[in-house]
Amino acid sequence: MKKTIMLVFMVLLFGLVGLGCSQASTGSDSEKDESTGTTETQEVASADYPSKPIEILVPFAAGGSTDTTARVLSKYLPKYLPNEVNIVIVNKPGAGGTIAATDLFKAEPDGYTLELATHRSIAMQPVYGQTEYSYDSFQPIAKVTTEQQVMAVRADAPWDTFEDWLDYVNENPGQFTYAVSGGIGSGSHLPMAELEMEAEFEATAVAYDGTAPAMTAVLGGQVDGAIGQPSSVKGFVESGEMKMLFNAGATPVPYAPEVPLLIDKGYDIAYDSNASLLAPNGIPEEVLTILEAALEEALADPDLLAELENVDIQVDYKPAEGVQEELTEEYNKSKDVLTKLGLI
Repeated sequence: MKKTIMLVFMVLLFGLVGLGCSQASTGSDSEKDESTGTTETQEVASADYPSKPIEILVPFAAGGSTDTTARVLSKYLPKYLPNEVNIVIVNKPGAGGTIAATDLFKAEPDGYTLELATHRSIAMQPVYGQTEYSYDSFQPIAKVTTEQQVMAVRADAPWDTFEDWLDYVNENPGQFTYAVSGGIGSGSHLPMAELEMEAEFEATAVAYDGTAPAMTAVLGGQVDGAIGQPSSVKGFVESGEMKMLFNAGATPVPYAPEVPLLIDKGYDIAYDSNASLLAPNGIPEEVLTILEAALEEALADPDLLAELENVDIQVDYKPAEGVQEELTEEYNKSKDVLTKLGLI
């Protein structure tokens, strides 16, 4: 009897061990394949990608140029995907773009969460050492747009030229207030902060969550001016509500070449505002290839180009490798400038 019980016990024991070994050798459906960096579940999902709506995060409030670009893109990109699905725009403003970027960093790398990110929210914010991500923590898909940055003031402001304005800020330390989208130390703050240092004057920056609320603050008299993309200012200029005092970009504004560049005024300051479509790192290669091809075709669509040109947004397509080069360069430049300004 004892021998029989012992025999049954041994059979059960070896059976359990064999089952464990079998599970260890085959893995679960979602176990990661170390040689490819993908999972069986990801491979199955990528075979019919996309099969559900894709979210594009926008790091600013609705109404600014980045938001406008994303919404135009959402109309055309589905046409060039293998399966036409809806693209949903999700605004995640705040903290200089880090809220949206952090959400992207934590998102599942399945191609269903992307971000139309400004380069500075990705490359500059990590310089402060307070983000969970770094400038190389994402998978670029392609560069989408570039724009200059201008100082806009109300049309009835007492300054008509850069020199008039510079005299005022020099004679009235701290009195000139200006809105910056993204917060103190953000990309829209940096050119003014550097100009203050080089021209030796003091002004007061006021943080806003996006370009649209920043422009509203100028029109409402809450601040004297705002740094923003010219596409967000042009309509107000044409309506007679605003004027542009100077251009902090690297090139002239195409439709307002008369606005003086800071580099032409003797200041070594040139900041463009660039935006690229990014995905989380680890996105399956098949999905990345689909998105890269679709975005390249969409950005060459004459209707998309006409729609963005109509709102004065400048398309500047560049493939993934070029995007990462720009992000790396932006990170190094920001680190150097912010150190000089004493902001880090």
